[in-house]
Amino acid sequence: MLLNIILGVVVIISLAIIIFIIIRKFPRLKSLDVETVPEEKTAQVRDRILMERMKRSTKKSREVIQKKAIPLWTNFVSFVKAIFRKVYELEKKYQKEASGNKKVSSGEQARKAKGIIKEAAKFLKQEKYNEAEKLYIEVVSVDPKNQTAYEGLQEVYISTKEYQQALQTAEFILRLALKKGSLVEKQNEFGQMYKTYSNANEVSGSYFDIGEIYEMMENTAKAMENFQKALELEPNNPKNIDQTLELAIKVKDKSLAVDLVKKLESVNPNNQKLKDYQEKIQAL
Repeated sequence: MLLNIILGVVVIISLAIIIFIIIRKFPRLKSLDVETVPEEKTAQVRDRILMERMKRSTKKSREVIQKKAIPLWTNFVSFVKAIFRKVYELEKKYQKEASGNKKVSSGEQARKAKGIIKEAAKFLKQEKYNEAEKLYIEVVSVDPKNQTAYEGLQEVYISTKEYQQALQTAEFILRLALKKGSLVEKQNEFGQMYKTYSNANEVSGSYFDIGEIYEMMENTAKAMENFQKALELEPNNPKNIDQTLELAIKVKDKSLAVDLVKKLESVNPNNQKLKDYQEKIQAL
């Protein structure tokens, strides 16, 4: 009992030190507000991702100590050291950027980021998710609008079933896509004019990804909402129709399923799933 109390006190003190260092080094650290992403706050996303990484690692370490006590105490000490080292490294990086003693051209920075992302992708393929996450975070720490890096992080979090983190990342990618595009007028198949985004395929893809993550989280209502948004932007995209149709059948929305299977038949008549879908709809 006394040993558990002592270990608990040490854990609390260690966490307090970590929080103090983070607050002192990152006074502007805030939670990501995906509803409003003003230009001047975009860089704070990198700090948010790092903070979430620290919180998740801290939680895992605390649980391990509670279960294993002394035999795994060394692992916790190593974790604390790693956090201090990461904070110190980031502080040095920011100081170097601020000093302006060695300015790196945008082209050189882009090439470096591309190389790091390529290395991270290798780790991701090898299922070395921790190493991949570190490299993607390294990229966004110096290039907070690097969409490829955020997409890599999203894939890491989906692979590790950290769906809340994946959702937050996907929603931020959506905001980047929305800011990148502009509203334009187009004509639909019936000759009617409608407003959409100049990068509708990119925005649609982001909504699709968010829908998939919600489906993984078993939130079918939010999944359907986002699949339909993707479908509105790209109504003839077979992938959008197919995914929304499958979910409509799953939630037994026969009316929507009938409309979608007709749509799928018109845009992709050779789809091998059509017969299967029609049989499932008849059974609803």
